[in-house]
Amino acid sequence: MGRPPKDLSAADWREQMRVSTAPFLATIAALAAIVLSVPLQAQQVMTKDQLVGTWQLVTFTATSGNQVSYPLGEHPGGYLGFSPARFWVMLVDSTRKAPAAAALTDAEAAYLMKTSASYTGRYDVDPAQTPDGMKVTVHVDAASNQALTGTNRVFFMRVDGDKLTLKSPTVLLPMTGLTGAVELHLVRTE
Repeated sequence: MGRPPKDLSAADWREQMRVSTAPFLATIAALAAIVLSVPLQAQQVMTKDQLVGTWQLVTFTATSGNQVSYPLGEHPGGYLGFSPARFWVMLVDSTRKAPAAAALTDAEAAYLMKTSASYTGRYDVDPAQTPDGMKVTVHVDAASNQALTGTNRVFFMRVDGDKLTLKSPTVLLPMTGLTGAVELHLVRTE
């Protein structure tokens, strides 16, 4: 810091240095805050390419009002997959009982249908970013529940490292017949 001029006491000189360096230190602190925030903002900007791959389901919840339900049980299983142009999904209740034989009874077929969901289709990604991620529209062209074929399923998806969060606006859940907003948490399997 150097020595104080001869006409100033050491205490006065320290005070003068503190006052004169305060704006400089504030500027450095502001610049540091900006520099440190840039990577965080860059992580929030997502692209379609981040979705490509295979994702394993961890949780699947549906919320209607204040009530949270587990359409495929509290321990669901299954996968979502994205190619550059196509989306596919196969979800199941991992605790469901196996049928007695490969040839299903009517009751077994109904039970298996209500404890699974599967469909596929081309998809579009809106590049605009939202707090819940990118808007993804799946144009369903084949489904285990034929009522979904020909429909569009809209989701908001956010990728954070090897984790994918998928949220929907309110939708009819074919396996329960209830309406609610769904949220899925998945991990990349590759």
